[in-house]
Amino acid sequence: MDGCIGRYLRVNLTEGKHRIEEIDPRLLEKFLGGRGLGVKVFTDEVDPQTDPLSPDNKLILASGPLVGTGAITGASCNVITRSSLTKTLACAKTRGHFGAELKFAGFDMVIIEGKAETPVILSIIDDKVRILPALEYWGRSTAETEDLFKKNLGDPWVARETFLVSIGPAGERLLPLANVVNDRYLSVGGAGTGAVMGSKNLKAIAVKGRHSLHVADGNRFVQVVNTMINKLNSAPLASQSMTQWGTAFLVGLCYQKGILPQNNFRWASLSLKNVGTEALNSAFVLRARGCFACPVACIKKTVVKHPTYQGKGMVPTYLAIGALGVNCGISDLSAIGMASMLCAEMGLDPVAAGGALATAMELVEKKVLSPEELKIDLRFGNAEILIQALRLIATKKGHAKRLGQGGKALAESSGRPDLFMGVKGLSLAPFDPRAIQGMGLHFATSNYGPHHLYANTFFDELLNVHENLDPWEIDGKPGLVKRYQDTSAVMDSLGLCNWPLMGLKFNNYVPLVNSCLGTSYKADDLLLIGERIWNLERVFNLSAGFNSSHDTLPDRFTKEPISDGPAEGQISRISEMIPEYYHLRGWNEKGEPPPETLKALELENE
Repeated sequence: MDGCIGRYLRVNLTEGKHRIEEIDPRLLEKFLGGRGLGVKVFTDEVDPQTDPLSPDNKLILASGPLVGTGAITGASCNVITRSSLTKTLACAKTRGHFGAELKFAGFDMVIIEGKAETPVILSIIDDKVRILPALEYWGRSTAETEDLFKKNLGDPWVARETFLVSIGPAGERLLPLANVVNDRYLSVGGAGTGAVMGSKNLKAIAVKGRHSLHVADGNRFVQVVNTMINKLNSAPLASQSMTQWGTAFLVGLCYQKGILPQNNFRWASLSLKNVGTEALNSAFVLRARGCFACPVACIKKTVVKHPTYQGKGMVPTYLAIGALGVNCGISDLSAIGMASMLCAEMGLDPVAAGGALATAMELVEKKVLSPEELKIDLRFGNAEILIQALRLIATKKGHAKRLGQGGKALAESSGRPDLFMGVKGLSLAPFDPRAIQGMGLHFATSNYGPHHLYANTFFDELLNVHENLDPWEIDGKPGLVKRYQDTSAVMDSLGLCNWPLMGLKFNNYVPLVNSCLGTSYKADDLLLIGERIWNLERVFNLSAGFNSSHDTLPDRFTKEPISDGPAEGQISRISEMIPEYYHLRGWNEKGEPPPETLKALELENE
């Protein structure tokens, strides 16, 4: 298939060996590449009951066929494993330049097996694959690791073109909240992935190369890319809001609809004045930075102005502002920005870390835990303690060890499991499911846990990009969720970012795919592949012990109406939507794909 290198690297850290293998073209036809290919290989090779932190678990990094070709936003690499936090299949997505550079280095995918005896770095630079000792990097932050590795290369030009994914102290200490970070400060969503990487004594993977990529119809491909860029430039949300503020532009919109949670998802009355887009200019110096082949440039490099929290990094995303800030009752953008940067440096997932802190704060507020017991004064609105708490969590110091196990474990060990606002062990992304019904259904049914990027229903429920849907109503939401889940699986497998769907239709991508890959897909053909991938992930999770009882939301959302704000009185109607969602998926009432559904998706042998 054009666009692909056609080979992958298999690395056995236990033996200290590697080999290069060819990719079966039939797998690319059925699963495209990226997420789909990685999930297929992972589910074929790893038992669903495997301990996530054992050498038998594998870590797969897979870039899609459009990555590195110049296709609009073709930059994403998927990190696939079994999560140590959720115990589900996990798929995290890199941004920036790592995904493209992996292909330039000569591989569509890297499979990591086993466990190194001592810390190592996997170096794939200019056709040389080496497993390097990494003791001097162990204990360092992700930024320090990248700086030191590039310095040790000895050539500034080589260093400039080398990109890394790495773990911080949280991953080294095998914290369930740990994730991986790429390109210095770009947090790769997916709590638990960092712990898996740490369990293998793998500090980082560095890539650089000069391999060229071939597209099937170069002239047509360039035409399509230019047409898509023009369409995107004429879409205000993508070309103005995202370019100016990044995902932080969602803060005000979610606040206006009562979707932005506060104080562990209890009410939405915090003043927007201190956390909205207007406040960003006073808190940060903004500089645009784009991922590979992205005209939107939604990533914002920054210098924090506040004397207490000053430093360089990235402007906090909507996720960081919601999870580390507002949901912890904190509206100090400078503190939130520093907390977000600290999460990246320590290798902590900001949503999972913020969820653990919000859970702890409510436990303290309800006097289930005391500040003295935790040795940290965790109160809603305490910005000063936020930075201290994150450092303690990442380094597993003192009583913060309990926080590092995640909000679910903390709530359960405290006798109040009802105070954890999460699904399948992962804290909810900061969208209150009572105020955005489709997102709530996705949170409940997602194969990876409640993360919004695997079904951007808010494009239609909040932004009204393709459909004008009321976020508080449930009509049509099961179909909306299924469509966005399948769409996300396709986009991830191609290696494309979902955010341009704010200005483009899925149909706009069909000629891009065909001109690059030399295929003749229709939109429905691609969505069928997405459905195949979604069901394959579901089958793995069912075999891992999950069932329909896990497709739900915490009681707070189904029994306690929102008490204040624009969405006052709203409650999640998840139980009304699940049956229709299962029906549209072709599953039985237990949420299981029956043989006829698997056969229709060519998964009967899975």
